[in-house]
Amino acid sequence: MTSKSLAGDVVTLPEVSEGKVTLICIAFVRSEQSMIDSWAEPFEQEFGKDSRFAIYEVPMINAAWKVFSWMIDSGMRGGIPVEKHSNVVTFYGDYSDYQETLKMKDTNFAYVFLLD
Repeated sequence: MTSKSLAGDVVTLPEVSEGKVTLICIAFVRSEQSMIDSWAEPFEQEFGKDSRFAIYEVPMINAAWKVFSWMIDSGMRGGIPVEKHSNVVTFYGDYSDYQETLKMKDTNFAYVFLLD
């Protein structure tokens, strides 16, 4: 998956995590942020200062919302600390292939993947 981070960088996952232990958190709805936080916060507390580890949050947003991406991303930037903007990679588009490949059947849940 290639998309832009909130910092404006083009990020390709999982390639950007090569050589690192990486937690990738994917959510389809805002209400699942607490589920992501339940994994990301302890991971960050334990490994956040170690360059061998990384965390990426990936909000998956339907293609119909792409015309509002500037507004949605701007809202996220306002609610997320600047130092985390490079690690939030918003995907706008048809995510059905990702759902199928990663077996993410229910879009009401967040999904967490640990890559080594």
